[in-house]
Amino acid sequence: MGIPVEILHSQGCGSWQPARQALFLAAETVGVQVDVSDVLVTDQQMAVRLRFPGSPTIRVRGRDVEPGGDERPDFGLG
Repeated sequence: MGIPVEILHSQGCGSWQPARQALFLAAETVGVQVDVSDVLVTDQQMAVRLRFPGSPTIRVRGRDVEPGGDERPDFGLG
């Protein structure tokens, strides 16, 4: 069983797939397994419920990989 990772993204985001590929490359480089879930954020309600700051958002074990990402007060589809 690998480390749980979520990639949250909005429709039409051109960056989520390259981010996904970079994630797998990084995991392979350091020798860890990841269990990746791709989450399509489809509307504003879902964005707020998931605390989605923007596309793509990567969370490892539920924590945003971007420094300060978990403390942001603004969520939405942009």
